[in-house]
Amino acid sequence: MPLDPNYEKWLYDNKHPRYARSILTRSPRVSNQIFSDEFVLRTNNREKQNDMRAMGNLCRYHDIKYDSDLHEQFTAWLKKKEIKWNVTINGNNYHIASQIPLENVLSSIDSLPEKYKIFGLFVLTTGLRTEESIVAYNNHSKICHDGVMELFWDRKTKKTNAVFCHPEIHDKITSTVNKSGIKRHMKSSILGCELRYLRKLNYTINATKIDPLLAEFMQGRRGNVSQRHYFLPLMSNNQKKWIRIWNKIISK
Repeated sequence: MPLDPNYEKWLYDNKHPRYARSILTRSPRVSNQIFSDEFVLRTNNREKQNDMRAMGNLCRYHDIKYDSDLHEQFTAWLKKKEIKWNVTINGNNYHIASQIPLENVLSSIDSLPEKYKIFGLFVLTTGLRTEESIVAYNNHSKICHDGVMELFWDRKTKKTNAVFCHPEIHDKITSTVNKSGIKRHMKSSILGCELRYLRKLNYTINATKIDPLLAEFMQGRRGNVSQRHYFLPLMSNNQKKWIRIWNKIISK
């Protein structure tokens, strides 16, 4: 994205001079990284955050000049790629969580009150996002058929396809959960990591021990409802193996 000569004037007219100078210095270097895989793969540190702010200002200026919605597309893209605007304490906890062994996570889940222990194992084995897990868990009896939950929810930046339901957990889901209870009983100081880390663990296990293509489908990273005729048979072919792998994990 070539820089417009009026971009500098717009920055200094609307931003603090020091901030405008910083953004202007970065803008030529990062303009071609907007929507790029190169930017996604970069470590989420302060340098990346500052570059992201420069990108955001480039997009805002483009919107003003051309009456476009580039900034909205940019923020939606960041959300889809799970790139955060700020490196926060939670972000640091999430980084720390990547070093936590599976055994520690299972031990923390096992120490939770029974209802939240079952929900924690449900999140870990399904790999669903927190909000998706709550809806699927609370409506489990309606959507779980023969050990498979076909969800196929499609939001702007996030997709959910179909996931397995472990038979041992299936038989123990007898109650419902809500956000306040989860926040109280499953916060990172109790669980040892953020709840969303369980989704990362799930993907790693499914991708390395079962099938990477299937792991991507079950996490909504590829495929959609129109391709269910291909992916559901793939799930069926791997269901026994999936149960066997997860039996070894959650029965420890």
